[in-house]
Amino acid sequence: MKSSFLVSIILSALVSTSVFGQTTRSRRVQRNKPAASKPAAKTTAKPATQTTTQSVAGATDAEKSAFDKFYERLAISYFGVVTSPTLEDWDSGNAAISPEYGDTGKGCRKNCDTYAMNLWSQVNFAYDFGWLMKFVVIPRWTTYFSNPKDMDRSAGEDRSMVGLEDFLVGFAGSVFTSEDKKFNWFMRPGMRLPTSHFSRHYNNAAFGDITHQLELAHFITYDATPQWQFGLQLQQRLWVYDDRYNPSRLRLTQSPYIQYAFSDTTKVAAYYNLMLENNKRWESINGKKPVFKDVWQEVQVGVAQDITSKLNVMPYLGVFVNDVPLSMRSTYVGAWISYKIK
Repeated sequence: MKSSFLVSIILSALVSTSVFGQTTRSRRVQRNKPAASKPAAKTTAKPATQTTTQSVAGATDAEKSAFDKFYERLAISYFGVVTSPTLEDWDSGNAAISPEYGDTGKGCRKNCDTYAMNLWSQVNFAYDFGWLMKFVVIPRWTTYFSNPKDMDRSAGEDRSMVGLEDFLVGFAGSVFTSEDKKFNWFMRPGMRLPTSHFSRHYNNAAFGDITHQLELAHFITYDATPQWQFGLQLQQRLWVYDDRYNPSRLRLTQSPYIQYAFSDTTKVAAYYNLMLENNKRWESINGKKPVFKDVWQEVQVGVAQDITSKLNVMPYLGVFVNDVPLSMRSTYVGAWISYKIK
């Protein structure tokens, strides 16, 4: 039963992209640097120091140490997302999340969350072992810039300055590239492992503990010209409670985007993000019928700038377009930060 369900999940993700597609935590996971056709996982590994470079480059395979052989196949990169409060009410204790959230009755109105203004981070370790895809290990954590407000401790919310999110283990790589190199399909199947009390028990109620989460992400790009790129990012994320493999909590996210390069170092990008989620509605557990709710629809417009050959920063303006009528309460600012460590 479990294996047939997993096969159906993977097949549905491959053939149905209209409803397929990242916490706010989840949508951050699916984020790459703005040049999505060049994911961090595809970065060519380089030795970290001049001494190592000389010893590896000048040595034959037989003379290289086991560590040198491993290290030259390893790519390491950092990706972070800064999220602000809404522009109408700049309260750093409540970050902007979605029209679906807020109204806690404790001062947090609409488009806010019990996450404070924060920097969400991940480090991507990608090892090229000679297959179509690389083996990836991606730890994630959140750093809060203020004291989180309105936390619901009965649901397990008790955040410190730094909170561990989860730990993704999986594979990542291009599964198809056209002969003219204009079209590229990059895929990342993986498993999110709990790494803290928060990521194991938060807000689970009678559903039990989170065993793990299964995730399948796609990054599809088409370079129409050297300046114009069109892309689609898709994610399917399944929460597994106490080893129960059913879509009692299943998130589908899709993010089409368009990008224009003013130069080799400056690009402007516009994203449309849609997240649908069936959250803890499953008849066999709580009698509720499964239904996918529209959690958020959002437009992001930003300018990506290469600060150095390794560092890229994209500040952006986000607008929740399903928050009608639109107002300053519907908007916030953020930034993507990408850095190639090696």
